[in-house]
Amino acid sequence: MKTQILKCLKRFGTLPFLFIGSGFSIRYLGLENWEGLLRKFAKMANNNQYAYEQYLQKAKVNGYKEGLLPKVAELIEQDFFQVWFNSDDYNISRELYQEEIKKHTSPLKIEIAKYMKDVNPLQEHEEELAALSKIGKRSIGGIITTNYDCFLESIFTDYTCFIGQEELIFSPIQGIAEIYKIHGCCSKPESIVINETDYINFSEKNAYLAAKILTLFLEHPVIFIGYSISDKNIENILKSIVRCLSIDNLEKLRERLIFIEWNNSDQPDDISMYSKSFEGGKSVEMTRIRLRDYSILYHTLLENNAKYNAPMLRRLKEDIYELVLTNKPTGKIRTVGLEDEKLEDVEVVIGVGVLADFGQKGYASITAAELYSDVVFDNGNYDPDHVVNLTLPTLLPRNSNSLPIYKYIAHYCGDIPEKVKDAIKPTYNSLLSNTIKKNRDRNPYRESTFSQLKAQCAAEKVFQLTPCLKPENIDLEELNGFLKEYLTKNPTVLSSSSPIRSDVKRLIKLYDWLKYSRETKELQI
Repeated sequence: MKTQILKCLKRFGTLPFLFIGSGFSIRYLGLENWEGLLRKFAKMANNNQYAYEQYLQKAKVNGYKEGLLPKVAELIEQDFFQVWFNSDDYNISRELYQEEIKKHTSPLKIEIAKYMKDVNPLQEHEEELAALSKIGKRSIGGIITTNYDCFLESIFTDYTCFIGQEELIFSPIQGIAEIYKIHGCCSKPESIVINETDYINFSEKNAYLAAKILTLFLEHPVIFIGYSISDKNIENILKSIVRCLSIDNLEKLRERLIFIEWNNSDQPDDISMYSKSFEGGKSVEMTRIRLRDYSILYHTLLENNAKYNAPMLRRLKEDIYELVLTNKPTGKIRTVGLEDEKLEDVEVVIGVGVLADFGQKGYASITAAELYSDVVFDNGNYDPDHVVNLTLPTLLPRNSNSLPIYKYIAHYCGDIPEKVKDAIKPTYNSLLSNTIKKNRDRNPYRESTFSQLKAQCAAEKVFQLTPCLKPENIDLEELNGFLKEYLTKNPTVLSSSSPIRSDVKRLIKLYDWLKYSRETKELQI
């Protein structure tokens, strides 16, 4: 099977793009499909066991323009609006999302975003996740997705993320090491595309989006994964692309489109051709691959490596693009170690611009893992002003607007950039997920000190349970010592697909807040 897949990829000289749908989140996060998500929120809007069926029937009676489910979402949204603003069950949400309320963001979108943020990867498919975490460097060109969750950003931490259709249309995309979240993201609830009005607006601008995506489709193989082959979203995008091309030019798409389907049958995995017909006698042919174990695909992609690191090439392209666009007076273009196979193991500057600006430019290349490490070990020697002005505005959107930021804010002079201000959590509680807040009071370790917890539990449990402790029971020096010891023994935990990576990051963010928030006027315990 690997040989056959590799043969499909080797037909082209460019890296494939992944087009990822909800099946991906179902597989790795345990989330629902679109209908399942609407069923969940239908009961929250109208608390009876047939709530979803009622909305479904009402949508069919009233009629719909952009498909049945967007209409169902719109009807749920209307009822949920009243429940959310009047029920005590949503007191915490109304407090946490005051800014979203001021922007007139739909309560349904706020709660969907909150629900998605609280989800952690399932502790299964370990081999698949380990292989998936490696393909971002040299094995894929980028990712397009209709998913709202932040799973992809957590795996491909060096990729630049564009949220929503407009951001993609109006941004200078580089076409490599990027994630295009065309239906929005839980980090920006207002961007979520779910109801009928959203889909009408999306369809009106779809020609512009199709033009952007068409270039990628013609230059790269595209691997669809996590979608049904008859998925309405994919059908609409392909329909927009088909309209732009003659029958002759459609031949250029032949065999570039690869559709991965989960094989949940007793039959062996297989590869076949599939043809999808559209109006005007046009059709698109694609390769259909049925797999039971997705690690076969990921390991095959790893055998199809490009020569250079994709995130590094993106930064280089971005700098060259900016230089050409602005046409600023002479400077020197300087690349160091571009062909060095050990590039990732050394500290090196790769960039474009005036030599004097290189020190500051380097701050745009600091990774999230490096910030987490610096907060624990305090050895990065970063200039707080440069981190706040250059690093955080770039990294925060790629990391669900959640990073250890208070060490740098506490020693920063000047007006904090808006993107960084938006990430500030004014209270300790606001750093915790709703699941933790809901369960901590009945947690048997609630009244324990950090010392007691550490003495009674394995390190992995300490990461999970410390957020349940009262902040006054956490000795910061002891916590810092614990974090240093663990990261020293497990140096890749912040950048690998470790099942406790999220827990480790959460505890570092809590440490950062507890240690440095008192030095920042905007914050309070």
